[in-house]
Amino acid sequence: MIFMNPIVHLRKQLHRLPVVIDVVGIDVRQMVLPDDVEAWLALRRRAIAGLDPAPRPWLHADYQAEMFDKPWWNAKHNWLATADDDPQTVVGSATLAARKETAVVHWLLVDPTWRRRGIGRLLMSHLEHAAWDAGWREVALETHSGWTAAVAFYQSIGYALPRDPASR
Repeated sequence: MIFMNPIVHLRKQLHRLPVVIDVVGIDVRQMVLPDDVEAWLALRRRAIAGLDPAPRPWLHADYQAEMFDKPWWNAKHNWLATADDDPQTVVGSATLAARKETAVVHWLLVDPTWRRRGIGRLLMSHLEHAAWDAGWREVALETHSGWTAAVAFYQSIGYALPRDPASR
């Protein structure tokens, strides 16, 4: 699939309560602030390494400005996936945002050495369940068209281009 716009907008309708899945050896918990910010930033560095185009690096101040300081941000909607045998090892994260009455996947990060083990699906199941509980029946996201693995992942779990281009 070829995209002209570098940003791909995808959406998924939630028709029933999403099932939260399990992945053997992985725990999911809500992020603890400010304690987990450095671990999240380290995960982000690992997760974006090698992406083309490369996102700019972030510091603690960037996290503060992009997350804490936003009116949509809610600590209860920011999850970390950790290894069962080492709870300090953060292997993934997902953040749900509320923007203009819409549930949005703000971040989904999985450590490259932990990919293809179901962690992305695990985190998305938590995010979609929380969206449902908050009353949303659709989840939106955007990603870069050049990040083909991310686009393919989202499509594999039911996200699709909006049918009506005006709904973007």
